[in-house]
Amino acid sequence: MMIPDRLKAALAEEGSAAFVTQGPDGPHLVATWNSYLEIVGDDTVLFPAGGYRRTEENLRRGSPVQMIVGGHVPDGIGFRLTGRAALEVGTASHERIRKRFPWARAAVVLRVGSVEQVLGK
Repeated sequence: MMIPDRLKAALAEEGSAAFVTQGPDGPHLVATWNSYLEIVGDDTVLFPAGGYRRTEENLRRGSPVQMIVGGHVPDGIGFRLTGRAALEVGTASHERIRKRFPWARAAVVLRVGSVEQVLGK
């Protein structure tokens, strides 16, 4: 899965990004900022985890993930990313994230399986 250029353009603008996992009690939602998301390679998005304890538990149980991101390029655009993720500590991804966000206790490593444009033309 290659992350499309329109999504990359949307991420260049600030906005909020919602990240959803599934747990025993139902969906669990956390959020971050577009500027915290870093695309690495064709299919990977990294971002810092400060808390995200329940998210981490859900991911350890094998939860699939979805993320909604948006921007204003050109008029308003939004995407749903679906895939698998893990929180990594002490890895190259974690060290990469900690360079920008020293407070990050872990790196969320999202492997994008599909991208669907859900808003805009």
